[in-house]
Amino acid sequence: MRDVIDLCKYHNLSVGIVSLDQEKAFDRVDHSYLFSALKAFGVGDGFLAWVGVLYRDAQCLVKMGAGLSRPIPVKRGIRQGCPLSGQLYSLAIEPLLCMLRKRLSGLTVPGSLGLDQDFPALSVYADDVNILVSNQQDVQNVQDTLSLYERASSARVNWAKSEALWVGQGRDQVMPSLPGGLEWGQEGLKVLGVFLGSEGFQKKNWAGVKEKVCARLSKWKWLLPQLSYRGRALVVNNLVASTLWHKLIALTPPRGLIEEVQRSIVDFFWSGKHWIRAAALYLPVAEGGQGLINIQARIASFRLQSAQKLLFNCVPRWCDTARLLLRRAGRLGYDKHLFLLQLGDVDLTGLTPFYSSVLEAWQIFQVTRNVNETPGLWVFEEPLFFSNFPQDPDAAVCQPPSQPQRSWMYQTRPSDEDDGGVSQQTEGDQQHHLCQAGPQSGGGSLCCSATNLESTG
Repeated sequence: MRDVIDLCKYHNLSVGIVSLDQEKAFDRVDHSYLFSALKAFGVGDGFLAWVGVLYRDAQCLVKMGAGLSRPIPVKRGIRQGCPLSGQLYSLAIEPLLCMLRKRLSGLTVPGSLGLDQDFPALSVYADDVNILVSNQQDVQNVQDTLSLYERASSARVNWAKSEALWVGQGRDQVMPSLPGGLEWGQEGLKVLGVFLGSEGFQKKNWAGVKEKVCARLSKWKWLLPQLSYRGRALVVNNLVASTLWHKLIALTPPRGLIEEVQRSIVDFFWSGKHWIRAAALYLPVAEGGQGLINIQARIASFRLQSAQKLLFNCVPRWCDTARLLLRRAGRLGYDKHLFLLQLGDVDLTGLTPFYSSVLEAWQIFQVTRNVNETPGLWVFEEPLFFSNFPQDPDAAVCQPPSQPQRSWMYQTRPSDEDDGGVSQQTEGDQQHHLCQAGPQSGGGSLCCSATNLESTG
C-alpha cells in the first residue's frame, strides 16, 4: 500500500483505498459456512472430521457470581489463540476476496510506464482488508459483494470505523460516493498499525517514539545494579528495540531520531559511565562485544532483505510497483539494473525515501562480477551509464558467432515530460558503443557522440 500511494503521487494516477473494519471478524464466522467453504476448497473428509471435533456441538457456560449458567450452544466464531484459527479464517474469507478480484478493476497503470498488467484490487492480511476502487461502479460492486458475504457468513462491516483515502488528482475530479456515511480522506490512513499517506500524516508514526523508549528503559533503572551487562543487552534488544521494527521495516525514520534513540540505549547500558566505545558493544559476545543492538545496522538489514526479495522473487505483485518507483533514479529508466551500477555517481533524489534507503544500504556491499567469456547477446543487457562492468575494455568485446547483422529500433528512455527519441542501431554498432561505456564514459557525453543519440530527458 505504501508503494501504491507513492506511485499515484509521482505518476499522477488516481485511486481510492478503502480500509474495511470488520466487526468481531473471528467471532462472527458461521460454522455451517466455514465447513461449506472448506469443502469447496477441497479439504479432505479426514481433516474436516478433526475440525468438526473442535467446533461441532461446542458449548459455553457463563460464570455469574459463584455459579455457572446452563450450557449455551456455540454456532459462530473461530477460537482466537488457536494455532489453526488463522488458516481457518483465511479460508473463510477467501470466497469474498475471489469475488472482489473478479468484479473490481484495480489500479489502472498507463502502458507508457512499461507495465503489462493492472495491479490487483486487494491488499489483505487476515481480517485487515484494503480495497482499491477507481470509480462508482467499483464502489457499488464492493457494496453488493459485501452484502452477499454478510448474508452467507454472518460477517458485518463496521463502516463507522472503516477508513477511506483518495490518492492522486482527487481534488480535480468527482470522487465516488461511499456507503455507510464513509467519507474520503485526503491525508492518509492507518494500515496494519502504520500511518501511510502524506509526509505530514506519516510523521504520526514517529511522534513520541523517543519518549516511549525512554519510558520503557526507566522501568528497569531500579534493577540496573543487579543486572549484568548481558542482562542489560537482553532488556534492550528484546523489550525495547524490538518495538521499533514493525514501522522501520516499511518506513524511513526522520533524520536524527535513530541517533537519539541509540544514545539513550547506550546510556542505559552503561548507567551513565561509558567505559569503551559504543561500536565495541555492538559486536557479538564471541568477538568481545556485548551483542547490543545497532539500530542503524538493523535498518540496513531490513533494506537488504527488500532488495533480495525484489531481485530474486518476481512473483509478488509489489515487485511491479517497486520497479516503477526505482525507474525514477537519475532519470535513467533503470529498475533492477540499478543494483549493477556505481550508485555513488547516480542521482537518487527522484526516489522515494524508502527505495533511496534500499540503494544506500546496497552500497555497503562491494560487488564484484566475473567476465563471461561465452559469446552471446547477454552483453546487450548491460547498462551503458555508471556501469562497473567490465573494467577491462579488451574483455568487453565478446564477439557473437558469425551471422548477418540485425538492426533494431533503439529508443531513449523517456522523461516525465518528453517522449524520447528513436533511431536505428545494428549489433556491430552496439558492440562498439558498449566498449566505450562504463566508468570511463565521461558522464555519457562520449557515448552520445559515438552513437549520435541525445536523450531528451
